[in-house]
Amino acid sequence: MIDLERAFHDPASVFHKPVDVLNENRLTHEQKKKILDQWHLDALELMRAEEENMPGDGPSMLSRVERALQMLEEE
Repeated sequence: MIDLERAFHDPASVFHKPVDVLNENRLTHEQKKKILDQWHLDALELMRAEEENMPGDGPSMLSRVERALQMLEEE
């Protein structure tokens, strides 16, 4: 069972990578979009933190999330 509230607020704590959201058949298109949108916001925040010399995985995570969002829209 997926903890949706947790996934909506902290997707990385529920899913290993953004594409895993797409592969989860128990989620609706809208739920996947909401989770990936949150993950996108999280990746943007991480990228901003990296610009302030804080370590992280911002640019690569951001591109993975954007790619997953694009794939979702193509479904």
